[in-house]
Amino acid sequence: MTLTKTILMAATALATLTLAACEQEKAATAPAETTPPAQPAPAAPEKPAVETAKEGLDKLRDAANQALKDVQPAIDDARKAAEQALKDAQPSFDQAWDAAGKIGASINEIVRKAQDDLKRASDALEQRINEAQGTTARPSGDPAAVLPAADTLRADTRAAARAGTAGVGPAYVGVWVGKAEDCAKIDQEALQTFAVVTPTTIRRFESVCNIPETQILNGTATVDAQCVVDGDTVKQELKLAQESTDRLTLGGAEGMGTELLRCRLPG
Repeated sequence: MTLTKTILMAATALATLTLAACEQEKAATAPAETTPPAQPAPAAPEKPAVETAKEGLDKLRDAANQALKDVQPAIDDARKAAEQALKDAQPSFDQAWDAAGKIGASINEIVRKAQDDLKRASDALEQRINEAQGTTARPSGDPAAVLPAADTLRADTRAAARAGTAGVGPAYVGVWVGKAEDCAKIDQEALQTFAVVTPTTIRRFESVCNIPETQILNGTATVDAQCVVDGDTVKQELKLAQESTDRLTLGGAEGMGTELLRCRLPG
């Protein structure tokens, strides 16, 4: 073998070895090949809001129906108990209505009796006035304290006014008001502060009283009155005090009363 051929073969072998070494070095320094990460599974498509709300309502409805089923026995028991209680109480209700009817009837009787008492007192007073014609009249009081026409007044008002000025009966007999101008309102419109007083009756706002005829002594008379007040009968002790014939203080015997002045008929 020639020297030249030997050198070429050695160079070739050396080149081959060098190439192999380079390939190994590349393999050692190259980054390790990694497995690509797994992709997440695609999410399920989102439901519309209306469908979601409907499902929620359905669940609530189911829960409510179940709750109603659970308490239904208790509701039925309560209903039965209430019905039984009403049945048991019905006689009491009937008795209450009967009592109310009787009370209503008694109130009518009380009012009718009070009206009859006023009429009897008025008739008796008119008779006394007619029998006492010519008696000196008492002072008429405040000239502004004038009643409406006699034919527009109630019978007890007319009789009390005539008797008061004619001097018939105790000094307290008359028609009395708190203010002179209120005389014109007597028996014409509602008036709270007034008193129509005959010898045996006192009519005031929402009350009528029977009293024993009593003379004023030392300016005062105290009487036991049987009164009808708002449909009820009550006993009252009343005090009638007079400083003059045309002034009257009327009230309870235990305290201050209402100061009143006398009204007179027109003419």
